[in-house]
Amino acid sequence: MKGEKGLGLLVVALTFLLASCGGTNVSGEELESHNLVVSHFQPGNHPIQTEILTNFEEDLNEETEAQINMDFYSSNSLGDASAHYDMAVTGEADIGLSVYGYSTGRFPLVTVMELPFLAESAAQSSEILSTLYDEFPEMQEEHADTHPLFLFSAEPAQIISNSHRIETPEDLEGLRVRSPSAMANDIISELGATPISMPMGDVYESLERGVIDAAMVPLEAMLNYSFHEVTNYVTIGNFSATPFFSVMNKKTYDRFSDHDQQVLDDLTGKELARKAGSIYDKDGQKGLETAKENGAEIIELDEAQLKEWNEALEPVVEEWVQKMSAQGYPAQEIYDRAMELNDEINVKERE
Repeated sequence: MKGEKGLGLLVVALTFLLASCGGTNVSGEELESHNLVVSHFQPGNHPIQTEILTNFEEDLNEETEAQINMDFYSSNSLGDASAHYDMAVTGEADIGLSVYGYSTGRFPLVTVMELPFLAESAAQSSEILSTLYDEFPEMQEEHADTHPLFLFSAEPAQIISNSHRIETPEDLEGLRVRSPSAMANDIISELGATPISMPMGDVYESLERGVIDAAMVPLEAMLNYSFHEVTNYVTIGNFSATPFFSVMNKKTYDRFSDHDQQVLDDLTGKELARKAGSIYDKDGQKGLETAKENGAEIIELDEAQLKEWNEALEPVVEEWVQKMSAQGYPAQEIYDRAMELNDEINVKERE
C-alpha cells in the first residue's frame, strides 16, 4: 500500500510539473504556458468579455504553440474602475481594461475622442483612436508604462429626455443634464445647461423623478439599463464618445517568445479595436429599436441642424486645442487628423 501511495504521489507531482512547463508539442518540444489575469469593469456576461476577450484568447492559442489561459476578474472585483490601468502597470493584473475617463488628466490627448461630432459609430471612433495612436508618438508616450493591446470606443452619446423635446442648442438652456465625463461637462455647459455627474446606474430613477431633465448617454443604455422606459425623446447628434483601453503588463508581454509577440500584435491593434467597437454599435441599434417600440420620438439632426450645433460647440474644440497646445502637444494636428480620418472612414464605408 505504501508503495502504491508513493507511486501515486509521484504521478501527481510529475503531472503538475509537466503542466507548469506547458506540456510538449508533437515534436517533443516544450510548449510555453501563460496564465493571464485579466481585470476589467464590465460584468462577466458583457460581450467585451464573452466575445472579444474570450475569442482573443482562443485565437492566441490557435495561432501560437503557447498554452494560454485567461482568468477574468470582471465587475471591478480586483479594484475600482480607475485602478485597472495601474494594475496592468504594476503586474497585479496581466491585462487591464477600462474607461480612460476614470483616470482624469492622465491621458490628455486621448480626450480628443470625446470632442463633439468626431465619429458616427463606435467602430469608426475605435479606428480613429487606434490610428491616432499609431501615428502620434505623443499618444504612444501616454501609454509608455504598458503594452497597449487595443484602444477602442463606445458608440457616440446622444441626448435623451423624459419631458423635453431637444432639437436646437437653445432647447437645452437651463436644463439639468447628466454628464458622463469632464469633457461632456464642458459640452453641456457651453450649451447653457447644467451638467450633473452621475453613474449610469442612477440615471433611470433621476429621469423618472425629474432630478435631471435630460441625459447624455450611448443608445446601448436604452437597452442595457432600460432607459427606454423613462425616455420619450431621443436626440441623435453624436455629441461625444467614451474611449476605452486594453493594455498588457510589459513584463508579461516580454515573457512571450518573439514569434508569439508578433502573433499577439497581429491579433490586436486596429482590427480588434473595430471589433470591440462593433459590440457597442450592435447594442446601440438594439437600444434605438427598443426606444422606438416603446413610443419614443427619435429626433435625428439633419445637416443644417448639425451646423447650428457645431457652431455652438466650436468654443469647446478651440479650448481643447489651446489647452493641449499650451502643454506642448501638437493638438491642432491631432484634431485635424481625427476629422480627416472620420471623413476617410465614411467614404470607405459608403463604397
